[in-house]
Formats: sequence, structure tokens, C-alpha cells
Amino acid sequence: MSSNKELLGIYQMALNQCRTAKLSYLKSADKQHLPEYKRFFNLQATVRNRIYNDLITLVNSKEVELAPSFLNNHNREEIMIATIGSEKQNAFSKAIESDESMIELMLQIMEIDVNSESQSELIRFVEKLKNSLFTNRIFEKQSFLLREEKKVS
Repeated sequence: MSSNKELLGIYQMALNQCRTAKLSYLKSADKQHLPEYKRFFNLQATVRNRIYNDLITLVNSKEVELAPSFLNNHNREEIMIATIGSEKQNAFSKAIESDESMIELMLQIMEIDVNSESQSELIRFVEKLKNSLFTNRIFEKQSFLLREEKKVS
């Protein structure tokens, strides 16, 4: 019973991180002017949404169940697309941090939940997130170089 409770807690943290990442990518897309950048961020948000829904399906297949209050508990501040100008870090950096945290949480879940079907799903999620992180870091470097280039000229 204790391991089920611990497993549920980690799943909930992973779901929260996934939701946070999705909303951060949507905020990033909202701030972009170029259509290809908007598409890039919206695609990243869509991937996180898919992982979120697949994680919920995975949890529902277990002997544990998420409380309805968890599924309905959305942080109103995170949902708002408009952000405060004094935000310490941009939404894209926050999304990358959420992705890294999600990977760590999924690895923790894999240590506890030894079910082979769960393992293969979680491995797929981790690989997808690692590939996305690699792409996101390249994008971040390119956009940083473009901003620096604009400052110089």
C-alpha cells in the first residue's frame, strides 16, 4: 500500500510538471512573431499534452486512482497566457526545466513500478522528452545568437 501511495505521488508530480511544461510552451508560442517559431512551440505543447494524457491512462490502468480534485486543480496563474513583465525567467526556460524534472520523475517511477508495459511506455516518454530537450537547446542557442546579432547591428 505504501509503495502505491508513493507511486501515485510521483505520478502526480510528473503530471503537474507535464502540465506546467505544456502551458510554458503555449506562453512561449504566444510571445513569438514568426509563424515557424509559433508552430515549433505549439508542437512542443502538443507533445506534452499527449504525454500528459498517456500518463493519466497509465495511472488509470494501475490499482491507484487520481482524485477528481487533482484532475480539476489547475493553477489559475499558470493558465493565464499573459505573464507579468517582472518574471524572473522566460516561459521557454521554465518549460525546459519542467521537462528535465519530468524525466527525473519518470525515472523514479520506473524504479518503483516494475510492470513491463509501464516500463516501455515510460521509456518511450523519456526518450521523446530527451529528443525534445536536445532540439529545444539547439533552438535556444540559435534564438540567443539571433538576439545578440540584432543587438550588435
